Amino acid sequence: MVKYLLTGVTGRLGSHVLKHFLRLVPPSDIAVVVRDPSKLSSEINSSGIEIRQGDFSKPELLDAAFKDTEKLLIISVPSIEHEFRVKNHVNAIDAAKRAHVKHVYYTSLMFGTDIQGHLIDSVAHVMQAHLDTEVYLAKSGLTYTILREGLYSESYSLYTGFFDHTKDNEVCVPGDGPVAWVCIDDLGEGTAKLMINGGHEQETVLLTGSTSISISSVTDIFAKILHRPINFRLVSVDEYIEFHKRRGTAPPYPTGEEDFLRKWATTFKALEKGESAVVDLLLQQVLGRNLVPLEDTLTKLFNSKQTS
Repeated sequence: MVKYLLTGVTGRLGSHVLKHFLRLVPPSDIAVVVRDPSKLSSEINSSGIEIRQGDFSKPELLDAAFKDTEKLLIISVPSIEHEFRVKNHVNAIDAAKRAHVKHVYYTSLMFGTDIQGHLIDSVAHVMQAHLDTEVYLAKSGLTYTILREGLYSESYSLYTGFFDHTKDNEVCVPGDGPVAWVCIDDLGEGTAKLMINGGHEQETVLLTGSTSISISSVTDIFAKILHRPINFRLVSVDEYIEFHKRRGTAPPYPTGEEDFLRKWATTFKALEKGESAVVDLLLQQVLGRNLVPLEDTLTKLFNSKQTS
């Protein structure tokens, strides 16, 4: 039986979780589930961990992938398509139950949390699939821990009107509010240590940064790092949609650019309600050190992109 089974290890968060697991426990304690093992990096292939093939969209593969597992990390599917996302998560949870996994960890988002840290309904479209998954997992009969993560510092562009530091001098968004930004590597290390340390059964925990910073204040950080004025503009949802449609800055989306932008605009309404504002000390306590500040992450990102 493998102690730790990780999904999503080729993604941003999962790759950092795996990196820290390899620093903390023997490779023989770790297995990973990937859709296509032939596409794994040489580093993962040579690490000594067990590699299993599986796909959340193909339940017939998951029984074998999840067998003989003590602790399973289900990293949420990177999509804002509600039904698609929930279906994949349900497939994974059902397979974990059939495989008699002892403890399931699920990576959710921090939306749906008020400033006191209480769980509330969220107005953010991106959170709805997480909420449905959380309810399903809680009713599954499995031992579980839900990890509600703060917004990634590295995903700053999504929350600042798709800001491109190489050319933009303006942040245009339909709402503002405080965010307890947290860098992906801190989350990866914290997730690994939480799973190794155990505890938090049947709990929803918050993994946040140590300081809340509003979008308008992030704009000031942009200006400081880039040494040029960056304007912050608060607009209506319709103005936000038209502005970004003209620029073509939204990512590709199956039902079109406007549909994505309208759904994504609900994120800013959640920020206005303070859904990402709470600072929880758990991650800092688990790591036993200070967390990486947003400004440090942005400085590193901007400098690396300028020299690449």
